[in-house]
Amino acid sequence: MCADAEPISPMKRRIQSRKTRILAVARELLLQHGYFGMTMDAVASATGYPKGTIYLQFGCKEDVILALATECLERRLAMIHRGAAYPGKTRERAVAVGEAVSLFARLYPDDSRIIHIATGPVREKGDETRLETVRRLESQTVAVLYGILMDAIRDGELIFKGDATVEEMAFALCAFIEGGYTLIEGEFPQHTLGIEAPILEMWWVFNRLADAYGWRPYFMEWDWEETLADVRQHLFPEEAQRVYGRGSWYGDIGAQHPGVRRRF
Repeated sequence: MCADAEPISPMKRRIQSRKTRILAVARELLLQHGYFGMTMDAVASATGYPKGTIYLQFGCKEDVILALATECLERRLAMIHRGAAYPGKTRERAVAVGEAVSLFARLYPDDSRIIHIATGPVREKGDETRLETVRRLESQTVAVLYGILMDAIRDGELIFKGDATVEEMAFALCAFIEGGYTLIEGEFPQHTLGIEAPILEMWWVFNRLADAYGWRPYFMEWDWEETLADVRQHLFPEEAQRVYGRGSWYGDIGAQHPGVRRRF
């Protein structure tokens, strides 16, 4: 600690300790019982704190959820920034960002779920300051993708066809990522569409999308398995081995797909 740093008072420590416990208990209740099952009464009962103490920290349960989502978004954004720093072509950097999100969702499925719970009704009732923090983190995530797309245009690797725009493609990628993992968390692809490996399916859909927008190198022009192996080994070695196994840098991308041998 810096010698000039102001010491934290016992009162502030107690307040922070209460806040930490409230969030930990609320997280467990949210994941077990969902948005409607997590109530301030339940949080108060589980923590042993009077309900008034809970309300001193959070004005409503939506504020609690937004606070939890903020923590999760910060952890995911840190991994996304690591992916975006990959020293390759712009489409490789986008692939690295996609792998960052995939590893995050696989390693921290509860965090990913909380991010997606913090939408809809939560945003209608939550405190504006907390909501603005969530929006800021979401904007930073979009800014990473937008920056990669702008670099791709600058480098001549992305030449839009027709009247397509950067904003349109950035929206398509964000909707694809957030919507895809929200559906996977609800097991929609597995139960409704019969897709056995939905995350792998997302990989194929991304490449169809990137090819359709004219983002080079095209899928059939590049060894993307090698790119993914390199991303895992050099950017996410610990996370990748936890997901795929020790030394398994190729992960599950080597699985065959009906469209793998033909151009999209």
